[in-house]
Amino acid sequence: MATANSFRTDLYSLHSYVQNTCITHPKEIIIEVLRNFFSRDSYYHFVKDEWGFPKTPDHTGLDLEAGINDDVTTRLLIGEPYRYDIIYYPAILVKSGGCRFTPISFNNNRDTVQSEVTRFIDGYGNERFVSIPMYIVNAGAWEGTINIDIETRSHRSRDELSEIVALFFSDTMRWELQNAGVFIKGVNIGSPTEIDDRTDKLFKVTVTCDIRSEWERKTPISNVIDAINLCVDLGNLEVTPPVIAPNIRINSRVDLLDLLIDL
Repeated sequence: MATANSFRTDLYSLHSYVQNTCITHPKEIIIEVLRNFFSRDSYYHFVKDEWGFPKTPDHTGLDLEAGINDDVTTRLLIGEPYRYDIIYYPAILVKSGGCRFTPISFNNNRDTVQSEVTRFIDGYGNERFVSIPMYIVNAGAWEGTINIDIETRSHRSRDELSEIVALFFSDTMRWELQNAGVFIKGVNIGSPTEIDDRTDKLFKVTVTCDIRSEWERKTPISNVIDAINLCVDLGNLEVTPPVIAPNIRINSRVDLLDLLIDL
């Protein structure tokens, strides 16, 4: 799975945030998995154009079954509301229903140290694993909802699509979404409605997914001492100024890595 989720802001990198699956990522990942899911269907067949958007060409003169056995047109619009100036039905429109901050501990797991384990083998075959502190980690969670509006010209299509979408998030893609950082806590199908739309009827229903996601901050540890250099000069310290003996100096270096390996 992949999304076009990118940020032009520098604030995430400046403050060492490596994950923030709050609004943008959950919405985009759900749109993408819905598109991949329905692209394998024959009747509610989703087709992308060369830019990755739903393929919605001019339907003048197209066969009524266009898109069933070919990729001439999409038979289902999946995306965000207000993406198109035209009206296309049936449609699955995904939007965020808001979220709230949920602490996972009193201090957001503050000052948890993440270390990197490195494996060393010397010339004699001796093996040792050394743990070196790399990051100070803070983390928290978000809980919110994703609203999936289903709009069709047929009440049968509305009911079928709502059932498929609800089952899809309850089972088929639940674990893949969890691996992508979005956990589905629950799925609810709202009450179906119908409204007048010009000279026709529009049948609607909203499927609501309760989600939980996380944010994480990794602050690099930059003050780890890698080595200690010792330098001793010999001479006569009883006179003023002290007389340092030329060419007599003792240098010693203690590397943290060598010390950890020898422990």
